[in-house]
Amino acid sequence: MIWFTIDVEEVTDMNFNVLWRENPTLNYEVYIQKFIKLAKNHNATAFILGSFAEKHPEIVKIIAQNGIEIACHGYEHNLVYKEDFIAWCEGVKKAKEILEQISGMKIQGYRSPSWSLPFEKKYYTQLAKIGFTYSSSYFPMKNYMYGNSINKQSPFTIFTEYGSITERPVPKGLIPFSGGFYLRVLPLWLLKYFFKKTIDPVLYVHPYELMDTNLLFYFKKYTSVNIDYILAFFTLGKTETKIKSILHDT
Repeated sequence: MIWFTIDVEEVTDMNFNVLWRENPTLNYEVYIQKFIKLAKNHNATAFILGSFAEKHPEIVKIIAQNGIEIACHGYEHNLVYKEDFIAWCEGVKKAKEILEQISGMKIQGYRSPSWSLPFEKKYYTQLAKIGFTYSSSYFPMKNYMYGNSINKQSPFTIFTEYGSITERPVPKGLIPFSGGFYLRVLPLWLLKYFFKKTIDPVLYVHPYELMDTNLLFYFKKYTSVNIDYILAFFTLGKTETKIKSILHDT
């Protein structure tokens, strides 16, 4: 069964080197409602940024009211390996408390911004200490921004003095395929092949990827164009259509 997840953040939170001229005003509730509709009858989780929850508490409540698990995406969308460890600990704890207060749920899951959690025991120890039971932060391929060179693809458990943490990596065929840039650019037939060959795969999306318009051209008026802009917004076809077909056929 596909685990359908969404990283709930604002488009300006992304870690690509996109130079914004101004902050676009987006109706995030519209995209979240699309996710809720797509997620119907599927195992679904929303990893929500703490700063997003503070700005849009009503969206957190809508997600919770629709029976979707609320999980933590950290407080700010900083790359964890670039952040001071103590500051990261405090931010994750703060985000968890915010999400629990707004949703009324016990938050058990964590996903690091841009898969940037270092594969070091001290981070998992801290997650267990704060009260998390699982993480979905492991990307089994190294690229210029994030990921790991060790090709772990099956779930694994880290044991700490505060309890155990189960890590559920993003799946990989020949390359990662189940979300973000990879999902947008790979052809649908290849995506379906990879999903069918993977046991319990993780599918992930972001709210702004569920826009109806072509992201590459829509955001051009808000930002300068560079290579990171292309990586962030280039898309072949509509992500929503691809996800709908994958969920239906897998």
